[in-house]
Amino acid sequence: MTNETVEKAKADVKKGIAEAGKARAYVKADAKADAEKVKAKFGPDDELGKKAAYAKADIKADAEKAEADVDNKIAHAKADAEKAKADIDKKMADALK
Repeated sequence: MTNETVEKAKADVKKGIAEAGKARAYVKADAKADAEKVKAKFGPDDELGKKAAYAKADIKADAEKAEADVDNKIAHAKADAEKAKADIDKKMADALK
């Protein structure tokens, strides 16, 4: 395996880890929102308060998911930059041969 191949493989692994982290964050956000909704459902009989609690839970979950999306995009961009660097390094080494 060439160094370029190893660097690209490392970048792909980092992307995979980022995807797993994003999926984990989505599940966690949905679970938190569901727990908040259950609390609201069995809370006081104030219908407007329940709707507000549901909306708040959804908004929090969406914010957490958006943060996970940003983190994921940053990780992908870094991995792509590492791949590009590996390509450039290989081209430089080939040119110097």
